[in-house]
Amino acid sequence: MIEVRMRRLMVVFSSVLLLVVSYPARAQEGATEGFGVHQEGVSRRQAIALSALFPGLGQLANGHRYKGTGLMVGEVTCLVVWLTSHADYNTQKEQFAIEQERYLALQNGGSFIGAEESWTRLKDKKDDLDGSHTRRRLFGALAVALYGYNLVDVLVLGGTESAVDRALSIAPLPGLRVPSVALVARF
Repeated sequence: MIEVRMRRLMVVFSSVLLLVVSYPARAQEGATEGFGVHQEGVSRRQAIALSALFPGLGQLANGHRYKGTGLMVGEVTCLVVWLTSHADYNTQKEQFAIEQERYLALQNGGSFIGAEESWTRLKDKKDDLDGSHTRRRLFGALAVALYGYNLVDVLVLGGTESAVDRALSIAPLPGLRVPSVALVARF
């Protein structure tokens, strides 16, 4: 019950966070030619603090939409799968202990056929337990690795540089007979 609430809370939190952070751009006032977007930049220190808070926030604040969104979605996905696998692991561990007690009781004083069936179920439960343990460790490590990459990106790889200078935009071409637009890429 608590795990379900945690998953729901994590999904709601990440959705709200993504919506709030993804709208820092606003239209330029007095822009008469074409389309214009004014990006409010944040300082390097603020971007580092945001990225340390949650992966992708610093990148989103600086206009790196795809990278920031990818980091946030990846981190939320890894955390949700990790929490789910952790809950599955605990449940399967309890079921394994119950089946192990049943097997030992049947082996010591019960029927041989019942012990064989219990052994088969015990092996299956052990395989499930090992799978949940592997998933739990894998996605926990992936969440940590993604967080680490986020920090390396923001500290070393230039994730705090504003993306305003590097942009892809559409601009109208005035003075032509046919209404035309141009795709402008700045690197």
